Amino acid sequence: MRIVSLTVVHNHARSIGKLIDSIERSGFENAYFCDAASTDNSFEILNQSKFSSNTITNSTLYGFSKNNNDLIRAFELDPDYFMLLNPDAYVDSDVFTKCVEYMDQNPDVGVLCPQLYYPNGEIQKSWKAFPKLHHGVLKRLGLRSITDEKIISSGNIDWALGACLVVRRELMLSPTKLLDERYRLYCEDVDVCFNAKVKGFKVVGTEEINVFHELQESSSVSIFSKYNYWNLCSMIKFLLKWNLKYVFRN
Repeated sequence: MRIVSLTVVHNHARSIGKLIDSIERSGFENAYFCDAASTDNSFEILNQSKFSSNTITNSTLYGFSKNNNDLIRAFELDPDYFMLLNPDAYVDSDVFTKCVEYMDQNPDVGVLCPQLYYPNGEIQKSWKAFPKLHHGVLKRLGLRSITDEKIISSGNIDWALGACLVVRRELMLSPTKLLDERYRLYCEDVDVCFNAKVKGFKVVGTEEINVFHELQESSSVSIFSKYNYWNLCSMIKFLLKWNLKYVFRN
């Protein structure tokens, strides 16, 4: 198995059908879904799709990392590459083939980050420099958003939004864990990319592969939201985990 996609769904009935349709049109078979305690009809949509046999349900609302790792464990997935794909994204028909080809041709790339677009065709500012602490605080206070961030050119980047990341198998944390389960939500994408750099791999953004993403920025809706709280917790856990390696990074 060369590549699999992993998608965690939680009350995404409005958008998940679009992703499923785009994957089906590509002819891709190795798409896996975890329904994370949805209370809308997300599970019914998944269960009626061609990927029903590739779907698990967690009745408890676990974190994003655990839900993805549960998919790996449940189906004993062992591909060359994992694609983390958001439920509010959708893809071009050749995206999976292009990702495999790129990773095969560039063994020094640990994480591949396709160009993200809003549904209206506008480029999404998804390629980023590693965040500074004061930027994170401003964003959590509602004083900074993605629209305030500068566009990072393609090529070697620090990290990218986790709406679509292709991660090399060598970056797994264990035979059954791709993501650090200490993060409930947020910072997983930064963590994956920083881990790649620590292990000597490149993180690359490419304009050759396109993915569409209906960005929600849930944690920016209210500074008192649970999403904002989870984000702050994840930031603290990230800094405690990497400490001086992150502070004195190149």
